[in-house]
Amino acid sequence: MEKEITVAADREQIPVISEFIEELMASSGFDLKKIMEVLLAVEEVCTNIALYAYNGKEGTIHIAARVDAGRMNLTIEDWGVPFDPTTHSVPLSDANAEDRPIGGLGILLIKSYVDGITYQFVDGKNTLKLVKNI
Repeated sequence: MEKEITVAADREQIPVISEFIEELMASSGFDLKKIMEVLLAVEEVCTNIALYAYNGKEGTIHIAARVDAGRMNLTIEDWGVPFDPTTHSVPLSDANAEDRPIGGLGILLIKSYVDGITYQFVDGKNTLKLVKNI
């Protein structure tokens, strides 16, 4: 089963995206814990796109979701500034939470909540693929 959605690159669209993904995953037999992990990861990705990819200009986010062979495959596309989260790492220091710099932990969250992540930038398009096993 495959479904697609295209929305404005705006944080107000996060609930629309979440409902789209949750319905597909729930109807495909994913448990609530795995659904919540994917929703958190996708929310972080789409929030980053909305805030940074288009530099304040209007843009879109396209998501293709496919479930087959016990696996959810999400393809998230935008036409904003290139950014590869798979090569971005945030060193976790021994500093207290109050002393750590703001930002960057969302990418760690994304990586920890999915079973696979790949990125490519081709012909002006960012394509991030996330995989979650049932």
